[in-house]
Amino acid sequence: MKTKRLITLFILVLFLLGGVAILSGCQKQTDVLKIALDIEDQDRYDELFAYFQEQTGIEIQATYGQDISKLVGTASEPDIIKTSTVVVLSMQDSLYDLTDLIAADQDVDPDNYIDSIMDALTIDGRIYALPTSINTSLLYYNKDMFNQKADELRLAFGLSQDEDVYPKVDWTYGDFQKAGVILSEFTTLPDNSRVYTKFGAETQLNWWGEWLVYLNQLGGSFYQMGTDNHVTAITSNEAVLATMYFREKSMGDELSKFAPDAVEAASSFSFMSGNVAMIFGGHMGDWYSYDALGLNWDIQILPTPDAIPDATGGEISSDAFGISVRSSKIDQAFLFLKMWAGVDGALKMYQYGKVGALKNMQTLIEALPIEEQKTINIEAVFQAAAIAETLPREKDFSKVMREMVMTEIYRLMYDGRGAETDPLTVLTRIKTNVDSYYAGLYD
Repeated sequence: MKTKRLITLFILVLFLLGGVAILSGCQKQTDVLKIALDIEDQDRYDELFAYFQEQTGIEIQATYGQDISKLVGTASEPDIIKTSTVVVLSMQDSLYDLTDLIAADQDVDPDNYIDSIMDALTIDGRIYALPTSINTSLLYYNKDMFNQKADELRLAFGLSQDEDVYPKVDWTYGDFQKAGVILSEFTTLPDNSRVYTKFGAETQLNWWGEWLVYLNQLGGSFYQMGTDNHVTAITSNEAVLATMYFREKSMGDELSKFAPDAVEAASSFSFMSGNVAMIFGGHMGDWYSYDALGLNWDIQILPTPDAIPDATGGEISSDAFGISVRSSKIDQAFLFLKMWAGVDGALKMYQYGKVGALKNMQTLIEALPIEEQKTINIEAVFQAAAIAETLPREKDFSKVMREMVMTEIYRLMYDGRGAETDPLTVLTRIKTNVDSYYAGLYD
């Protein structure tokens, strides 16, 4: 009898264990969406990802610092692909066409986003990505460095003691240079050479964000109209003047130099290091780093050429995200995408220094409690965005600018072997090389 009870009990235990296993196997597994982000974005969006999982039950699995081009087509390819207004055309084949999904969803309206941004993300009438945050050209400045030279700045600009000494909305290139020279500090050596310890402004040599704005503001253009952006226009008078100004601020004498040359820029001079007072252009993606470093900074709209007060030419671009054409989770990915590019996502990202591409973003920010708003001149962002221009729609533009343009302009920014002194000579060589490159691709 005892043996029979033991057998019965053993069978019951087996049944219960089997039931648990069956129930466990029937539980729905958590959906996971993969996304690849830049290394500087690490931890920045964790709160956003957690919020999405709380709302939908879908987990966002992020990797950081990996080259997206090396992930495309592999088992590690993300469901959600980062792109931008600059490179979306070159990434089109990897991006799922979102047009029909957007049309069928009452919560997503392309008209809610800045028109120029959506135009840049639309190819042949089809939308391939939604914008999540903008970058527009601004003048960044270190308030502490301006405060340290307040007396000299007031004297130079004719300001009263009641007026602040920071950059003004109507600044010209001349004002930019005047303040920059005052904010620069150097020691003169016995051979009359100068060793700088502080500069009034940065020199952007690794990307086009400064030089190209000078070109555009002075009335020039990188490409010739009517050439499908395959022939350059950079030997124009405007291009020469822009390049001369760009060079002079780094290579001029003690009365005109206020930015590092190529050699100086390669050392420890930068806005983030606190020994450079201004950036002409800059990147809104660096706001988070400025705050983390404890910089006392603010923004203003860009200075304009002295004789062209209404000049435009500042850049506007946008981080944007699309869905891989190979993703098996299109609907889930779109659910996340519309949240990230919508009001909820924009307000979450604002906490980490990102400004959404929504037309009503300024209103959304101003509606936040004062303690949640940034202390910087946020109105300048929207003033700048309203007159900014998107970059040319040419899929090789980034490659051409980085590898063929800025590498040559670099030669104008130092003395010695391999250096150049004549902007027109350098611009002519760039034009020859870039035009030949396009001719080889398209002719």
